[in-house]
Amino acid sequence: MPERRIKPRLPTAAVIAASALVALAAWPAYLGARGAVPPESGAAATPAPVKPDWQVRDANIAFLESRAGRVRGDMLTPRLLSAEYLQRYRERGDLGDVLRAEAAARRSLRAQSRGNVAGDAALAGALVTLHRFRAARAPIVDARRWRPDQPGLAAEEAGLDLELGDLDGARRLAGAFSGDPTFDVVAARLAEETGQPAQARRLVDRAMRRADAIYDTPAERRAWLHARAAELAFVSGDHDAARRGAQDALAIFPEHLRALTILARVDLADGRSADAKSAALRAVAVQPNPEVLGMLADAQAALGEPDSAAATRDEIFAVARIGNALHVNDRLLALWEADHGVRVDDAYRIATRDLAVRDDIYAEDALAWTAARSGHWDVARVAIARALRSGSADPLIRRHADVIAARVQR
Repeated sequence: MPERRIKPRLPTAAVIAASALVALAAWPAYLGARGAVPPESGAAATPAPVKPDWQVRDANIAFLESRAGRVRGDMLTPRLLSAEYLQRYRERGDLGDVLRAEAAARRSLRAQSRGNVAGDAALAGALVTLHRFRAARAPIVDARRWRPDQPGLAAEEAGLDLELGDLDGARRLAGAFSGDPTFDVVAARLAEETGQPAQARRLVDRAMRRADAIYDTPAERRAWLHARAAELAFVSGDHDAARRGAQDALAIFPEHLRALTILARVDLADGRSADAKSAALRAVAVQPNPEVLGMLADAQAALGEPDSAAATRDEIFAVARIGNALHVNDRLLALWEADHGVRVDDAYRIATRDLAVRDDIYAEDALAWTAARSGHWDVARVAIARALRSGSADPLIRRHADVIAARVQR
């Protein structure tokens, strides 16, 4: 498969530092406003300039790699290196960086196992990214043993509860830290899964505005929150807000995978096939996962490019064989195959495997849909009931439920 990754040209650290100083010098109003606008208020703080931190990521990593292992018992350098690797993965989509992040976090914990809260958190972050949710629980529980009142760690544990289908556990933690802004993103996910999309949108919007107001927020993180807001808008049927949110995310971080994915999805839904193709091509250049490749193939087919669409579908199968060894894309692959009626037995097998890894409502929905498409109607009926057990209003889950109910009631 040809290499399509875009490799940005990196300016020198001195140029970036100078640019940052100019941006801050031109922004005195925000510095005074931080104390005037409480984070929980409804007033919108002035957005900070975007910190171009991704442009020095390679240099930061190279420096830390040069220092790693020099001092016996050094737990700080590998922990910092783990965080940088994981952030580079979020920016560029190379799963090799997640494996490097895991290895570096384990080196930090070997150097200091007791009370190494940041090392535990770094290891948990890498394991979550690899969808090893049950394995991630141990370091988070250990970190919380040392820092039980730290809301960020509690939010990480609540996020794990959601991935594993433990809504009650997530609710307990959210209740214990009620009102803490650190919980906004996790509380939004909980609201989304329990049929409260408007509340989910409000919480993400608050988190987004808070992150936008802080210069040191990584650019990718700011873009992720805008993309998450766009995703919730799309699910709610507000395509204009979804498109604006995705474009805002891309203005912050130009090759943000999630934002490009949402933009392609909205354009496809609105019949803007050429725009969808453009967004999908950019997303594929970041990470050729089954979802963006599938949207690219659909856009190509809609534009009357059957040969290109067929080649792109072949690439999806190549990704399944070669690029999904860690099973991170299992759910995306299963849903694409089920939606398009290809390799439906394979889709059902993959969805069953994914459910064993994480048991949230979306895993149940994926199992239900792939079971239905492959003729396992009894499994589909039980799985879709589980997906709906918490009152989710997700229109995709509802559509799957309607199809399954119509067939089962015959």
